[in-house]
Amino acid sequence: MSETTMTDLLTTIGRFMGRALTRSPLAATEDFFREGGDSHRAMQVVAELLDRYRPRDDEIADRLHEELVLAMFDTGTPQALAVVFGRY
Repeated sequence: MSETTMTDLLTTIGRFMGRALTRSPLAATEDFFREGGDSHRAMQVVAELLDRYRPRDDEIADRLHEELVLAMFDTGTPQALAVVFGRY
């Protein structure tokens, strides 16, 4: 993934997370849960990201969904989710 694409992706993820928290976008290393997020809002963010970036292949989309959920709950930063997208 190019640096420009990664920067755009980080910006989008941070914006989606911020919107779910009704605040400004999260920086790349800000933790969604430390900023007030909860599991419901986390799943909302994951769903919005998949709506925007869902792969056409259902099997790949299912794996991406699974990895995004794990990254959200393990680390919870825009950077962690962007890394997952980088593998797809």
